Amino acid sequence: MIISNGGQKNNISEAVFFPFDDRSLPLRYNLETNLVNQSNDHELILERGDPEGPDGVNVKLYGTIIRVNDEYRMWYGGVSKDGTRVCYATSKDGIKWDKPSLGLTNFNGSTSNNIVRFDSEFSTQMNAILILHDPTDPDPARRFKLINEVNPFHIIAAFSPDGLTWTESPHNPVLKHNSIECGGLMKFGDCYFLNGQGGNVGTKRALVTYVSHDFNTWTDVVSVGLRRDTPPYKQIFGPHAGEQIHLGASLWNRNNVVLGLYGMWHGESNDRKFVSVDLGFVVSNNGIHFKEPFPDFKMIKADGIRSVGSDMLHPEDAPCLEQGQGFENIGNETFTWYAPWRGGGIYVARWERDRLGYAQITTDHPESPHQQNDAVMDSDAPAPHVISCPIELTHSNAKVYINADGLSDDGTIRIEIVDEHFKPIPGYSGDNSISVNQSGLKQLASWKNNVALDTQTHPFRIKATFEGPNSQNIRLYALYIHENDQ
Repeated sequence: MIISNGGQKNNISEAVFFPFDDRSLPLRYNLETNLVNQSNDHELILERGDPEGPDGVNVKLYGTIIRVNDEYRMWYGGVSKDGTRVCYATSKDGIKWDKPSLGLTNFNGSTSNNIVRFDSEFSTQMNAILILHDPTDPDPARRFKLINEVNPFHIIAAFSPDGLTWTESPHNPVLKHNSIECGGLMKFGDCYFLNGQGGNVGTKRALVTYVSHDFNTWTDVVSVGLRRDTPPYKQIFGPHAGEQIHLGASLWNRNNVVLGLYGMWHGESNDRKFVSVDLGFVVSNNGIHFKEPFPDFKMIKADGIRSVGSDMLHPEDAPCLEQGQGFENIGNETFTWYAPWRGGGIYVARWERDRLGYAQITTDHPESPHQQNDAVMDSDAPAPHVISCPIELTHSNAKVYINADGLSDDGTIRIEIVDEHFKPIPGYSGDNSISVNQSGLKQLASWKNNVALDTQTHPFRIKATFEGPNSQNIRLYALYIHENDQ
């Protein structure tokens, strides 16, 4: 299918429409959106190892977590007395992690460790470890791809058939005339996107992005995707002062939309000791331009983060978080991983699956017919609803699902299909639509004679309407459409 949300047009088989993504769900009536942040109960999942081991001084998630088949794999920075190496861990559930003995790299006279093999002069200078699993690459030796920040002015790439044995790219350094402190890496459509802070764009720390079509040659020019050093933010002199973007954003490609966490840098003064960093939330539809659905919203707050076994941390330092490159839906939950900026342990944040934000009936609209107040009601007003951007099917048998809570016989969501010009499509609108009255993470929408959209030859839109006397209890978290869904 093709999603016409103003972003990069990709032919995809499934799409997700979040209420906070105002390009995919651009049209709404009498609905408001909210995000769901994490509590301060930071959940530690990986600590430093033996003091004489490769991660005995510190562990840093300036790295990556991805799912490969039925296993979750982590590449993180293991800090020892003589540098930072790529260390490796595995998990079946994203919470309990093992550090396997790989037998690949000699460390202190033994290969019984979890260091990957990377025969490079920079193997102890792994300051950023951003990895992609690219199983469709025709060259098996390039199925795993890595970007490492030796320093902001020396960015290298490497390739691996299995994620464990790496070979440097002959094109290194891959950024020839620019710099970046890396934060996010993804493949979106047929392009690779690398973002972070920097880029010589004449600002304080800002989110910038480079693009490549082959992972060897990257653009010299950058896109400035998000800034916090311009009005209405207070302008404070000094490179560390004021509101800024730290390390760009980690990226989660959901086919038609990209979600991300970015470092929300708060510089109370130019003294780095008083800098704090929370994690903010961003959305992009093209991998280049980013938007905060709610400016200044702290998706994960740094308050209360514990420093675990790090000699690099000082009690007087303000709390700072660093986003890892890793999002996954695991079972009925959404996971992301993060760490204290200066190291000291790796943590996980969890939500109910895809319940990062929701739409509900507007609570401060005095003329809403769905509000319980004494204001004059407009009895002809339509029920609260949201309408998607245009969608084009490339295959038959597409199904629509909803992720919602608070549904009942007295509070339902009706899914209708309308054409690009908002006219109802026969058989998929009005009385033919069967209202969904049960809450769930993925409830199938249906119509009297159909459970699939198998006859749509022109662009259409999905319309979701909140109905019933208790519809104010409904929270809509996401809509999904899957092609060839059996």
